Amino acid sequence: MVFNREMDACSFLNEGIDVCSSSNAREWDSVEQMPLDGKTISEWLSELDAIAKEVEAELVSRDIGCHLVEVLQAVNLVLFELRGFKRSPVLVDSKHSYLHLVLSSGCGSAILLSIIYIEVCRRLGLTIVGSRVGEDFLIWPQTTYPEELFKVTSGHSLFAVVNGRCVEDPRSMASDLTGSSLLGLEIASNRDIVGIALANLIRFHWKCASRSNLGLMLTSPLRHAHNADEKPNKIDKPNVPLLRPQDLKLAIMASERLLILQPHNWALRRDHGMMLYYNREYGKAVQELSICMAFAPEEEAELLEPFVEKLHLMRLESSWKSLGHTASMTVK
Repeated sequence: MVFNREMDACSFLNEGIDVCSSSNAREWDSVEQMPLDGKTISEWLSELDAIAKEVEAELVSRDIGCHLVEVLQAVNLVLFELRGFKRSPVLVDSKHSYLHLVLSSGCGSAILLSIIYIEVCRRLGLTIVGSRVGEDFLIWPQTTYPEELFKVTSGHSLFAVVNGRCVEDPRSMASDLTGSSLLGLEIASNRDIVGIALANLIRFHWKCASRSNLGLMLTSPLRHAHNADEKPNKIDKPNVPLLRPQDLKLAIMASERLLILQPHNWALRRDHGMMLYYNREYGKAVQELSICMAFAPEEEAELLEPFVEKLHLMRLESSWKSLGHTASMTVK
């Protein structure tokens, strides 16, 4: 991590961004012991308990029972008014995609705020479900009377307050939903929700890692491998820091976890293998892309085959150099 921070500092300086690098990194025996913004994981989860207790106090102070609409109104009051949580319409900062940072700053991506909402309501004994609708992920309470969620009060429906502006945006598929159509949506599992959050992290960190290389795509080297007349891709040149190492590593880590949830997703495994390639982990890249070829459609496997052969040679060259040999192979 120290090395990655130093490399990131070099990348930032190349982009004209002033940063200070630090070499003071402490190792931790377990994830539980490692503080995240000053608190352990257990302490951050306790924040969700605290929010739920604030909602309970609000219900008691107003002498309100446990009617669905009244509980949701109290949750909305605590989250969006008293605590000031806000949705980030566009993901421009990684802190909007990590639970502890969202709890700390009050600003997060739609999926992270949905997770917080679900967890707070679960602590109150209220089941919240969700589903992907177009580009949005929407949540609502399980109820036999979903029409109540679409009744407009003070200019907005409960469904709109819970899910944000996308529900009232005519360009969004979410704006067409009604109480009856809501019952027809496929409910996302916890695995699906985690998968959406991880996919967002992968996209964000890859975008940050490749920021100084506009237009660079994960699959760009595959085209070069198919065109023998094209000049070699500049990623193969040694000592050229094209990508921010720490962001690339974070994208790889998120991809590893998403693959646990979706082991047969060939496109995800291909992208994971390509990130390992950019990180110059050629042996691991060969392994992942070879597995990908077994699941991928025939035309995709044919595209990958020459590139995997090239990676085999690059791995051999890397091993050769690690043994102290200076001669290099020619990779065509």
